[in-house]
Amino acid sequence: MSGRHTRRNGFTLLEILVLLGLLGVVALIMVPKLPSPQRSELSNSAHRLASLLRSLDERAICGKQFYRLKINLDEQRIESVRRNSAGEELSPGDPYLQRNPLYKGIRIDSVTTERQGVVKSGAVLIDYGAGGLPEPISIIIRIEGEGSGFLLQAFPSGSLVRVSEIKREGGL
Repeated sequence: MSGRHTRRNGFTLLEILVLLGLLGVVALIMVPKLPSPQRSELSNSAHRLASLLRSLDERAICGKQFYRLKINLDEQRIESVRRNSAGEELSPGDPYLQRNPLYKGIRIDSVTTERQGVVKSGAVLIDYGAGGLPEPISIIIRIEGEGSGFLLQAFPSGSLVRVSEIKREGGL
């Protein structure tokens, strides 16, 4: 051994390749677990819709006003209107109540009420009177073309709205 030490600057090619390989393995593990933008929009749509259902119930009860939630499954549109004593539909007056809670690409799969049963096409009208929501309703929303989604269940009295994730087609 000669007393001479060589000084290394930087990394060898082998060290860089090993590091890139490890980063690749970590990326393969992590990428499937990251939420896609559509999954985030589905979750946000479910929570915005739940908030709208609660808000209509609270406004009807506290304000002694009448509201109607119009769910059009053919046009994939949710709209809320205020109703006067003659039954005429008026603008709700609040921009929050006027917006469609669903993001683009999120569809209403079905609406279930006690009176109408399961509805998968057409329009469903849900009237909120001075007592709030008159009957339980269930709404299923999904990303277009996927099996997973969210089930929203709204109950009369108490403005209770439950949001549950649906993992696969036909199951909770």
